[in-house]
Amino acid sequence: MNYIEWVGVITGVLAVYLLYRNSIMTWPVGFVNIACFIWIFWHQKLYGDLAVQLLFLGVGVFGWANWHKKKDAIPGKLSLKERLLVLLFTILIFPLTIYYLTNYTDCVFPIAEAAILDLSIVGQVLTSYRKIENWLYWIVADVIMLIVYLLKDLEPLAIYSGIILVLGFLGLYHWSKLPGMQKSND
Repeated sequence: MNYIEWVGVITGVLAVYLLYRNSIMTWPVGFVNIACFIWIFWHQKLYGDLAVQLLFLGVGVFGWANWHKKKDAIPGKLSLKERLLVLLFTILIFPLTIYYLTNYTDCVFPIAEAAILDLSIVGQVLTSYRKIENWLYWIVADVIMLIVYLLKDLEPLAIYSGIILVLGFLGLYHWSKLPGMQKSND
């Protein structure tokens, strides 16, 4: 598994770096990352993370197509109403995800996995629409992932989480400084 972990880690870091650069290549590189992580999470019984990867695959295809239509697009911001709706959605699905992972799987960390799953779904959807707020959801998910992977002795994945956490902060800063981002959409 170590080889697959490292391929997943390297392609994952590269995909987040390409996202930081606002590059459409984030999507195909991310697909390699997703394939590796699906295999790992299935064998580690991290079903929340596994579900995230399966959803990433579907949303990733949409994101790649959406970004392809708008190759040179500058990331945008959600309106205040949109931010509140996204936050409400995230909060509302959390107990449902915990319930499912607790009662229908042998998930090792159902609460943490539910948080990772829900935050990552929202982060991926916001990424597919090139919304700056995606970084906030990724940052929180990355902190939780780092803790879970350390507890599961998945060192390469813990290193990955630490690196993408740093890239998350850099991406949030970088995207907020892109031309046109200084204006608020509220």
